[in-house]
Amino acid sequence: MKSREIPSSSRGPKWLLDLFKSFRLAWHLLRDPSVPIGFKLIPLGALLYVLFPADFIPDLVPVLGQMDDLTVVLLGLKLFIDACPPITVEKHRAQMSSLEASYRVVEHEQPQAGNISGYLDIAEPSVHQDEVPASTPEQLAQDSEPPA
Repeated sequence: MKSREIPSSSRGPKWLLDLFKSFRLAWHLLRDPSVPIGFKLIPLGALLYVLFPADFIPDLVPVLGQMDDLTVVLLGLKLFIDACPPITVEKHRAQMSSLEASYRVVEHEQPQAGNISGYLDIAEPSVHQDEVPASTPEQLAQDSEPPA
């Protein structure tokens, strides 16, 4: 018996993740002052439709009553995102997809002797170079010999 290949869309809840990202994007766009106020009325209208007692299909009808509310909310969300300026939408998508962490490039792989401040996020090292006496191999050998 041949194994059937499963399409990538049914391997996981990708649609649910996309829906969550769309709601998050809409929230960012609603708070952005560069989006015209008229466009911001679209999701508000969809929300009012859900809250308003008169619907196309009354909520008393099982399943279908809730499906029309869900459909209006999803269509309102899509219409709002599509109506917003594309540059603003892409800006918010890029901000949402990037990691919000600061990082820096380390130029040298090996720390210099006594100076680890380049690898740790500290203002200055706890031991300064001038406070520690310089040790040569001869001095180390003398220190390790027992006294005679």
